[in-house]
Order: sequence, then C-alpha cells, then structure tokens
Amino acid sequence: MGTNFSSLKQSQSSKPSIVFEHNFSLNTSIATSLSPECLQIIFEYLEKESFYSCLLVNRSWSKVLIPILWRNPFKFSNDLSLESSKIIQIYLTCLDRKSKQYLYNNGVILPNNLLSSPSLIFDYPSFLKELKFSDLYNGVSYWFSNIIGNLTDEQQTSFLKILITEQLLKLFMNQCSTFELLSLSDIPYETTMPLLPFLTGNDTCFSRLKIFQCVSKHKNKSDIFRAISQVSEFIEILEVGGVDHDMEVKALGVLIRAQKRLKSFKYTWDHQTKLQIVLSETLFTLKSQAKSLKSIQFEYCNFQHCESMESLIALENLEYLQFIHCIYIGDKMKSLSLANFSNLKYLGFYTNYIESPRCWVCPDDVAALIENCHNSLEQVMLPRTGSCTVSSNKLVKALRLCRKIKDLKVQMGEGDAEEFLEFLKNNDKLEKATLICYGDSNIEYFFTKTIRQWPDTLSTLNLRGQWIISPEYLKTFLKECKSSVKQLDLHSSHITDDHVRAVIEYIKEMRDAKKTPLNSCLISGDQISEEGRRKARNFVNLTGIFL
Repeated sequence: MGTNFSSLKQSQSSKPSIVFEHNFSLNTSIATSLSPECLQIIFEYLEKESFYSCLLVNRSWSKVLIPILWRNPFKFSNDLSLESSKIIQIYLTCLDRKSKQYLYNNGVILPNNLLSSPSLIFDYPSFLKELKFSDLYNGVSYWFSNIIGNLTDEQQTSFLKILITEQLLKLFMNQCSTFELLSLSDIPYETTMPLLPFLTGNDTCFSRLKIFQCVSKHKNKSDIFRAISQVSEFIEILEVGGVDHDMEVKALGVLIRAQKRLKSFKYTWDHQTKLQIVLSETLFTLKSQAKSLKSIQFEYCNFQHCESMESLIALENLEYLQFIHCIYIGDKMKSLSLANFSNLKYLGFYTNYIESPRCWVCPDDVAALIENCHNSLEQVMLPRTGSCTVSSNKLVKALRLCRKIKDLKVQMGEGDAEEFLEFLKNNDKLEKATLICYGDSNIEYFFTKTIRQWPDTLSTLNLRGQWIISPEYLKTFLKECKSSVKQLDLHSSHITDDHVRAVIEYIKEMRDAKKTPLNSCLISGDQISEEGRRKARNFVNLTGIFL
C-alpha cells in the first residue's frame, strides 16, 4: 500500500492513539488477515488522505471503509463545491425511477446518465448516519449550478433545489436504519425546511438520535422540537438557538423533558443578529436531566429576563460550565455562589465587551463558586469585570485552594503576586497559563516573586495585555524559570525589537548548552519594526523554531 500509519492521531473523543511503524506493503499477509472489526477500529483514526490509499488495497478493506466514508461524506469534502456536487450526483443515481420521474415532471431535467438505474456496488444512502441539512442543501445547490445551471427566475431555482432536497430526504428515510446526528443549523433564512413531514410519525430513523442541533432563524422550530421529542428520547448532545417566542420556549422544554440521558446542552445564537434570550423556564426544564447532564454552555446569550440561575444547582453531576459573550449575568450569578458541583472540571467566562457594564460579572460570586468546587476544577477561564484591580485580586485569591488546575486563564494585576504565589505553591499540575494584564502593568515584580514556584509541568505560557517587561528580564525569566516552557506567547503594545532579540539569544544559548529550547514562540506588538520581523523570519528559517 505504501502508506505509513505513524501519522495516526489521537481523536478528540479521548480514544487511545494507535501508532504503526510497519509499512504494510512489505507484508501483504498482514493486510489481508485483519478482521473487519479490527480494520474498522483502525480506520476510525485515519486522516482523509489515507482513506483513498486504503480503498485500493483489496475488496474487504473497501467494504469496511466505504461505510465510514459515507457516514457523513460531506465531512471529507472540505467545503469544496466540486466534491459536494459529486456526492449529490451519486445520491441522485440511487433514486428510484418514480422519484426521478417526479423531479422530471416538476421541471428538474436530470442528465441522461442519471435517468437510467445503474447497478452500484454499494448502497451509499444506507450508510448515512449524520444528516446535516445545510450540507445537503448546499451540495444540491452546487450540483444544480454545475450540472443544470441556475435559471433566470431565482424563485424557480430555489423551488427546484428544495424539490431535489426533498427527494433525497425521502431516499434517506427509506434507506437509513438509524441516524446518530441531525443538524438543522446554518440554514439560509430564505430556505424552507422540508424535513418536518419526514419526522412526523417516523419512529425508526431518529429513535436512536444522539446529537441534535437546531440553531436557526426559521419560524417552525416549535413544530420541529415537538416532532423530535416524539421520536427521539436518547439525545445526548443538544445545541439550539434562535428560540425567540413563547411557543418555541415551551416546545424546547418538551424536547428536553422527553430525553432520558441528556449529557450536553448548548444555548447559542448569532451575535451579528441578536443574542439568545434565556428564561428561567428553560433552565428549570434542565432539572429534569439532573442525573445525566454534564455540560452546559451559554454563548451569545442575554440573561436580562432570567430571574435566577438557581435551577442549575440541581445538576449534581455537572463537569463543564461556560459563559461566552453573555450579558446581564452579573446579578444572576449570585444564585450559583451556593452551588457545590463536586465534579466540575471546567469553568469558563469570556467576553470582548468588558467596557460595557452589562457584561460585568460579580467577582465575589465567581470566587465563591470556585471555592465551592476547588477540589475538582482542572480548567478555569476567569472573567474580566468592572474594577480590574479589585476583581482580579478576589478571583486570584479564590484559586489558592485549587490543587488540580491544568489550564488557567486569568486577569492579573501588579498586586496579585502574593495571591498567585499561594496558588502555585498548592498546585503542581499546571500545564498551561494565560496571564492577561489590563492597563500598563510592570510584570517583573510578579515574576520575581513567582519564578521559582512555577511547576515542572508548565509547558505553555501566554502573556497578553498591556504588561511591561524589559528585554533583559524576559531573557532572565526564561533562563531561570523552574519549568521547561515549550510554547511562549508574548503579546503587548510594549513589545519591541529588543524583546525579539532577547528571545533569539535565549534560544541560541540553550542550543549551545545542548538544552531543550522553546519549540515555538509567538511575539506580537505594534512597536516591532519590519526589520525586527525580518530577523525573526530568518531565524525561523535557519532553526525551524516557530517564532
């Protein structure tokens, strides 16, 4: 086969990585002796580029790999219109004569090679497990434009595309035994969703649905939610957005309550249009999933009309809690200050709009939540608040009890060194630290106090904001830091060519001493000259270090 499997990567689902150092072309008996079950496990780790080589090995390999490729074929098309168009072409070939005749009678002039019913080696539609309406509709649009050509009447063109999409949906409903993922997100507003008739009364295809996504502007979401709730009760991951009136809120509640093991809930919307309004009623329905729910994410949400987050306290097995670009959560967080999520591993806050009071978070409430959950926290992204100095000190102080944090992002001030030092003394697992300094802050005193306390586990250090540090001290810090930092990210308006020079000198000295230097270093600042950037690029070309 000529393909080396050493490039296999560990998947995001925490499966153990598999590394093969043998070239299978040297021993073809290995390739032919592996069982289909074993091959399937191996193929799950392959990159797209390796799939096509494996298809050419033999028929048994193809039989195992084709269902994996066609589980969600658009996933491997890289959004290329030509590849998506080819996928649609194959699906249209699979239509029966009745469906093709229906399209023809309604104005879709199919190419001659599609009018017949060629015998295909595989039943491609039956392999589909992840149905994403936007991928399907976009693929139909590409195919229509490339094969038929858009009509002068845009309304008629849109009608014909929907007609084709309907017939393909009908094909999938008839051929697919079970869908694992259904996504109705990212659908153009002018496009109707002809899926509802296939959902109503269908108790097979979606009975084992695991992931449902519906972040959409369309007005029939309440009907969609209710239809899904009647046929799917084992959804594990639910992502919704654009829920903007009472009927949709109530229908979403029905969908949530109908589930038996919901693990993840994400409420989100498009910040370019409007934020997702969060109501206490929606949070209350999540209590029905208290035993199974492990992850809650709010992204671009408006909590102004939410009376309290108290309902979330009932989620006793919560492991992940995140607020991204949310507004009016400040006074709502107080109810969570009494929460004791004994399994909480991730707590995150982020917003770009800190200048607006509506984005502020009360540091006392967040600090109380951290202290209550300190035994389990592993990743923490702390919020920026109105008063940088006061809030940062309270939040950093709350970290002192945390002993398991591996990834930390925190706002720092010059007066936070002592509190952060206590955190470092108690935590020996820190792997990644992002320190953000707002306002012109001299960080040298902070590093002087903490330089000997950074744990050996620290491999990534990000310094961002308006911090001030001399080039000489930056070099000293890198040399004397107890930990072996492999990745360094320096961003400040005070960065100059001298800082770039200092990092280059540090790397050279480490190499001369045959010590491991940085693997990568990202330096950015408005005061770096073009000449400084050129020197950095030349250094990169000579050493291979990313700078």
